[in-house]
This record gives sequence, structure tokens and C-alpha cells, in this order.
Amino acid sequence: MCRVIAIANQKGGCAKTSTSINLGIGLVRLGKRVLLVDNDPQGHLTLGLGFPKNLRVTLKNMMENIIMGVEFDPKEAILNHKEGVDLVPSNKLLTGMDMSLITVEDREKVLKEYLELLEDDYDYIIIDCMPSLGMLTVNAMTAADSVLIPVPPQYYAADGLVELLKVVKNTKKRYNPEIEIEGILFTMDASRYNNAKRNKKAVIDAYGAELRIFEDTIPRSEAIAETASEGISIFAYDKKSKGADSYEKLALEVLNHGKKGK
Repeated sequence: MCRVIAIANQKGGCAKTSTSINLGIGLVRLGKRVLLVDNDPQGHLTLGLGFPKNLRVTLKNMMENIIMGVEFDPKEAILNHKEGVDLVPSNKLLTGMDMSLITVEDREKVLKEYLELLEDDYDYIIIDCMPSLGMLTVNAMTAADSVLIPVPPQYYAADGLVELLKVVKNTKKRYNPEIEIEGILFTMDASRYNNAKRNKKAVIDAYGAELRIFEDTIPRSEAIAETASEGISIFAYDKKSKGADSYEKLALEVLNHGKKGK
């Protein structure tokens, strides 16, 4: 059975894309079939896996096919990465989709309908969301079994979660009663500094009683940052690094959490 996980936070610079790539490839390394979905017009997930901006067939085309109700090959957009993960790419052409969806019946379910055509081929589908809470993000949450929230331990991090959690709650109430919070993941963690420790404590104090917070954090790392320009994961770039170890532990924790949930 396929699990769909949306990686979401309306704030930029939270390591959503790095987490999507490295969690996805971490799960592949554990023997799972994984599809990554670039649900962001910036196309950073696509670029971060080494694919070009000017692709002819992207997520936009797939969603338009669903909206128009035409017959199409749902696998036409899928690209294969050398580390074993598959990708539905995006680029700036997705920008207008938020507005286009406004006039569509069941507009919150377009992405879900598309991904349901692919679920039999994968154990995990991971959606990299754009840094906003617009209709594309609502589509991702409507399609998802759970939402994983990357949070850098920075000032106001706890306050920044309020609006995101409201959208998850509203999505659960109106469109997707099965959705849950996969967990809060601390990213870009300079844990040796007191400021990071204070900010993590603020998030834990505010949400730890009601939400799962991942035991392991993702460190602030030049190696992780450098992988984007190389089009590979941290495992291929530096498999002995602390970043690779952290994402390996995250993949195991997500895998084990899924088993407990069944």
C-alpha cells in the first residue's frame, strides 16, 4: 500500500526540498519504490535532482489532463534518477495553476486524482510543496496520508507553525479526514548553539504534547547545501557525513512509523 507524504511549511528556507530528496532516496536505499513530486513552480526539486528547467512534460500537464478529463498516460511526465528515485518534475509553468484551479469543480482533489493513477507502482510518494498555503498546497494535503513539517530552530519558528496547522486541520475537516501530521523535523540545526536549543525547546513546549517530533535532527551542513548543484543526494555526495547519517535515520523513522500505523 502506497503512503503519500507532503513536505510542507509556508516559510521558505526550511530545507523542504533537501528533505524531499534525501528522505526519498533514503527510502529507496531501504528497498522502497519512491516517487517524488515537485509541487512548486520554482522547480527546485527538479533542479536539485539535476534535471533542466525547460522540460516539455511536467506536473502542470498532468493536472491539466485531469481537469479536462482527457485520456492520457500518467507516466509520461515521470523521470528516472540515477539513484533509483522517480520524479514528476515542475517548472515556472506551474505558476498559473493556483489561479486556474479556482474555477474547477473539486479543485482540491486534482492532484489526488492524478497520484491515484500512480500509487500501485510505488511504496511512497513524497510531495515537495511550495512555500505558501495556496491551492497547490491544499491539493498536496488533500492527496496526502500525512504532512511532514521541516522547521529550522530559529526565532518565531513555533509561531510560524500556527497557520500551517490551521490549513492541515481545515483540510482534514473538509477534504481528507485521514490526513495526519507525520511529524515536525528540525532542519538546519546548529545544535551546539544556545539559541538553537532555546528555539527547539519553544517548539517542543508548544507542540510536543500533541504532535510527533522526530528524535533525530538534520544538521546545518555545507555538504547538504552543495548537493543541489550536483543533482544528487547527500548519500551520493558524502555518504559518511553527519547529514547522510541524519537522513538515513529519518528514513528509518518514517518507515517504522508507517509500519506502526498499519
